[in-house]
Amino acid sequence: MISLLGSLYHLFFSASQNIAINTRVNRIATIDGSEKIDGLVMNVEGNRARVCWNRGEKTQEDLRNLVTIVD
Repeated sequence: MISLLGSLYHLFFSASQNIAINTRVNRIATIDGSEKIDGLVMNVEGNRARVCWNRGEKTQEDLRNLVTIVD
């Protein structure tokens, strides 16, 4: 439940991040999608990003739903 509240807060109130090509990201859980981890941004156009996930899955994601992985 706390994860859902945190995701909703991030979705509506967080500042946009500077996500660029080759940035490692996670996708937060949203109403229409589950959480995904360890993706690599392949392309950014406007507010959408093409992300490659493990096992070769590629998706179009809204930048608001992506969180940068910081090592």
